[in-house]
Amino acid sequence: MKRKLAACAVVMAVSAGISLFGLTYDNNEYQRKSRAYSELAVKAFDDGDYDTAAEYARMSDENAGLSAAYIEKMLARSDAETTLYKAHTRLAWAKDIKAEKYFPAAFQSASDDVSSGDGFFSSEDYASAKAKAESALDALSAVREVTPLPAFYKVEKWLSTRDCLWNIAKNPAVYGNPLLWEELYKANKGGLKRPADPNLLAPGMVVTIPSISGEFREGTYDPSITYEPFKNLKKK
Repeated sequence: MKRKLAACAVVMAVSAGISLFGLTYDNNEYQRKSRAYSELAVKAFDDGDYDTAAEYARMSDENAGLSAAYIEKMLARSDAETTLYKAHTRLAWAKDIKAEKYFPAAFQSASDDVSSGDGFFSSEDYASAKAKAESALDALSAVREVTPLPAFYKVEKWLSTRDCLWNIAKNPAVYGNPLLWEELYKANKGGLKRPADPNLLAPGMVVTIPSISGEFREGTYDPSITYEPFKNLKKK
C-alpha cells in the first residue's frame, strides 16, 4: 500500500514538474526546486525508500504550486508594465500637443491615473496598476491635436473683407457670435483712432482677441488655416 501511495505521489510530482515547464517564467527557483525534488522522489522510489520518495514528492508539489503563483504574478506584472508604458507614451504625446490647455479635465485625470498606476506597480499591486493605466488611456482617447485659436486679427481693407468688430466676432475662430463684438471693443478700445467709435477700424490694425471662456489662444489669424470653432474648444 505504502508503495502504491508513494508511486502516486511520485507520478504527481513528475507531472507537476512537466506541466509548468513550457510557461514563459518557468525557469524560476521554485520550478527548479520542484524538478530537483521530483528527480529525488523518483530515485528514492527506485531505491525502495517510499517514505522519503513521498516526502520529496510532496516538496516537489509544494514548489510547483509556488512556481505557478510566481508565474501568474510575473505575467500580471508584464501585463501591467506594458499597459503603463502605453499610458505614459500617450500622456507624453498629449503633453506635446498641449492637451492640458485644450482638454484640461481629461489630461489631469490621465495624469493622476498614471501616477497612481506607478504607485500600485511599485507596491506590486499589478491588477490595480493595470486598471489605472487603462483608465488613463480611456481618459486620453478623445484627446486630439488642435490648431490654437488666434489671439490676434489683422484688419484688412473693408471692401475685400468687410472687417468690423461685428464680423470679426462672428468668425468661428474668434467667437462664432457677432453679438460678442463688445468683448473685442473693450479689449481694443485704447488702440482705436476714435475710441468712442467702435466701427472705425483702420486697415493694418491688429485686434487683440481676448480669451473669454478659458480657451487657449496664440498667434495671428490666418485665413488659410482651418481652425476648430471656438464653440468646440471653450471650457464649460
